[in-house]
Amino acid sequence: MLRFLKNQFADAWQFFLVPGIAALLPWRMGYRWLRWCSRRAGSAFDESARAAAAVAPQFLPIVDIEAFAARMRLVWLIDATDLFLSLLHRSRGWRPQQVERVGEWPAQGPFIAAGFHHGNGHWVFKTLAEAGHDSMLVSARWSRADYPGLPLRYAYGRLRGNDVERLSACPIAYRPGAKAQLAEALREGNVVVGVIDMPPRLAPRGQQPVRLLNQTVSFPVGLLELARAANAPIVPYWMEYDFDTGMRRSVIGKPLEASAPETLQALAELLDQAIRRTPEAWFFWPEWPQWIADAAGATTAD
Repeated sequence: MLRFLKNQFADAWQFFLVPGIAALLPWRMGYRWLRWCSRRAGSAFDESARAAAAVAPQFLPIVDIEAFAARMRLVWLIDATDLFLSLLHRSRGWRPQQVERVGEWPAQGPFIAAGFHHGNGHWVFKTLAEAGHDSMLVSARWSRADYPGLPLRYAYGRLRGNDVERLSACPIAYRPGAKAQLAEALREGNVVVGVIDMPPRLAPRGQQPVRLLNQTVSFPVGLLELARAANAPIVPYWMEYDFDTGMRRSVIGKPLEASAPETLQALAELLDQAIRRTPEAWFFWPEWPQWIADAAGATTAD
C-alpha cells in the first residue's frame, strides 16, 4: 500500500501538479517553475531521464550527464504543460507567444504530417487547425490494462487523447487495423498525423533501412505507402528549443514526394539533425540499443 501511494503521489506531481501550476502562471514565471522542478534529481520524470542518460552518451558527445537528465525532465514537463495550456485555452487554433510557427502547411489537403518522438507534439494539431485543417492521428492502441496500478497515468493519457481528438476534430486511428480509416480521412481531404521513428519492436511490419546517428537502423514505411495510395505528399514537422528563454519554434518542413526512394532517408536526416541539436528532447533513447540490434532482422513484409 505504501508503494502504491508513493507511486500515485509521484504521478500526481509530474503529470498534474507541476504542469498544471506552470500553465496557470505567466509563461516567464511558469518556465522558471518548470526549470526549478527539473533541476532536482529524483523529481518529476526522473525515471525516464535516467534511462535516457544511461544510453545517449554512448552515441553522442554528452559530457554533463546531470545537465542532460535535467533538460530531459524539463522537456517532459513542458510536454505535460502543453496539454494544460490547451485545456485552458479552448480555441483549436490558439497558440501562445512562446511557441512560434515557422513555415506553412499546404493550403489544401490531403497530406501526411510526419513527425518524430522528439520534442513536444501537441502543437501540430493546433497549427493544423490554425491553418484550417482537420486531422487524424495514427497511434498505438492503449487501454487501462496497460497501466496496472497506475490510475493517474492512465487518466492523464486519456485526457491527452481526448484533447487530441478535440483539436484535430477527428477520432484517433488506433493501430493495428487503422489503414482503411486513414485512407478514408485522406479521401475526405483531411490530414493524417503520424510519427515515423518507430522501432521494429513497436512496428514490426514493413520496416526499411535508414542511417540515423551513424547507425544502420530501420523505419516503417506504412505512412509512405498510405501517402502513395492517396497521391498525397509527406510534410515533415519538428520542434526547436531555446532553453534559456523557454521559447520554441514549431517548424513545418518542405513537402516530400512519398514515392521518391530518398524520402525515408530524408526524414531520418531531419530527425538526426534534431537529435544532435537537442538530444534531451528525443523520448526514444531507452529503445535505441535494442532498436539497432533488431533492425538487422527487420523485413518489409506486409
